[in-house]
Amino acid sequence: MRQGPPRSLLIGRQTECRKLTSAIKTRESFLVWGPADAGKTTLTKMIIGGFPEPERRNCIYWTGAASVRQLVAELVRGLYVAGDALVRNKVWQDGCGDGSLNRWLRDQTSGRLKVLLYAATKAGRYWIFLDHFPPATHTMAGFIKQIIWRCKTPVYLLARGCSHAEIGYAWSIYFTPQYHVSLGPLPDSSARELLEHCIHRFGLSSLDLQGFREEMLRLSQHNPGSIVKMSEMASNARYQYGDQIKLALVHVDYLMRAGIPNGRFGTQ
Repeated sequence: MRQGPPRSLLIGRQTECRKLTSAIKTRESFLVWGPADAGKTTLTKMIIGGFPEPERRNCIYWTGAASVRQLVAELVRGLYVAGDALVRNKVWQDGCGDGSLNRWLRDQTSGRLKVLLYAATKAGRYWIFLDHFPPATHTMAGFIKQIIWRCKTPVYLLARGCSHAEIGYAWSIYFTPQYHVSLGPLPDSSARELLEHCIHRFGLSSLDLQGFREEMLRLSQHNPGSIVKMSEMASNARYQYGDQIKLALVHVDYLMRAGIPNGRFGTQ
C-alpha cells in the first residue's frame, strides 16, 4: 500500500476502513451497506486509491443498476481496459479493438460473455466492485456467487440500504458480520470534527456561522457525505446573502440533487 489517505476522509470511519482494507487484502468478498451519503463510495475508492498501480488497475468497478446481461458485458469491458490478455486476444481475433469494443460486446451472446468472464477471472488477479447496487434478484445473486465461488474472484457490494430487503438475495452471500460492515451516521464528535474541517476547506469561516453548525448537523443527520456536499454548496455565492448562508435552500437543493425522497436519509 502507498502512503495513507487524507486524514479528513477517515474521520469517524477508522474501524470500517480497517475491516474493508483487510477484506480486500485477503481477497474476501465483502458487503458495505448504509443510507445515502454514509460514505460507502468515498471509503472504498480511498482504499483502492492507496493500492500500487498494477493492483489498482485490476480493480473492476461498476456503478449503478444493471441486468445480468448488462453487468456481464460491463465486467468484460473492465477486463479489456485492465489489459487482460485472454479478453483482448478474443476481441482482436474477431477483428475488433478499442474503437469497436462497444459493437463487439453488443454482438456477443450472454453465454459467450459469461464463458469469457469466468475464464479470465479464474486467474485470481482481479477484484470486482459493484457500487450503488439495487437489491439483488435471485438471478443476480446467483451470478455473483458464480464469480466468487467458481472463479475465486472477490466481489465487493456497495449497497444503499438499511435492511436485508434492500440488499436483496445477495444477503445470502454476506450474511455474517465477518463479511459485511454497516456505515451509519457519524458519532456526534466525529460529525463536528468533519464539519470543522469542511468549514476550513471551503472557506466558510469568513461568513456569519451563528447557528450554522447546529443546523448543519441536524439537516445532515450526521451523514458524512451530506456534511461535505452541503458545506461545499454553502461556499457558492448563490447560497449566500451578504455574510449569511441560506442553509435551508442548500438543504433543499442538496436533496433534489441526491434524489433522496422526502429528505429521508435512512436509519440504521
